[in-house]
Amino acid sequence: MPARFIKELKTKEAAEGATATLRCELSKVAPVEWRKGPETVRARDRVILRQEGAVCELEIRDLTVEDAGEYSCVCGQETTSATLTVRALPAKFAKGLGKEEAMEGATAKLRCELSKVAPVEWRKGPETLRAGDRVSLRQEGAVCELEIRELTVEDAGEYSCVCGQEKTSATLTIRGKDHVWPGGAVF
Repeated sequence: MPARFIKELKTKEAAEGATATLRCELSKVAPVEWRKGPETVRARDRVILRQEGAVCELEIRDLTVEDAGEYSCVCGQETTSATLTVRALPAKFAKGLGKEEAMEGATAKLRCELSKVAPVEWRKGPETLRAGDRVSLRQEGAVCELEIRELTVEDAGEYSCVCGQEKTSATLTIRGKDHVWPGGAVF
């Protein structure tokens, strides 16, 4: 008599970065194949396939949003399936902005780093910044950078990088020939 599933896979929900284990049990010891959709799942760094007797497990560590989907355990003509849902965590600032001081006419770079790739918005005070002749906004992966060229005293002030509900801020001070005035013009 062929093996059949006596305990089916159960739908799972886990947070991004956590570990999820999908488990099922056969009526007797038999080889199985794990699938995500139509693709065969193979053991790799974050993915562990275990079979102890008739109990079969698929463990996925350090979950990403891409791990979500329909998983199946297949044994001959028998199949059990379940959905894995991965709750995305909001991005946080892993490295915040640091205060910056630069000479009038020079270039200032403000950098910060997120816990994961996510879109950001740059602001000076309440005003949203856009890329232009003197302003560059760059993002490589989770690293975000604001560059301002040919600085003028009007560029001094508080700058923020905003990602959802998270925010990091720093003051840009411009040094003129005679005076330094943080957050404003040189007189």
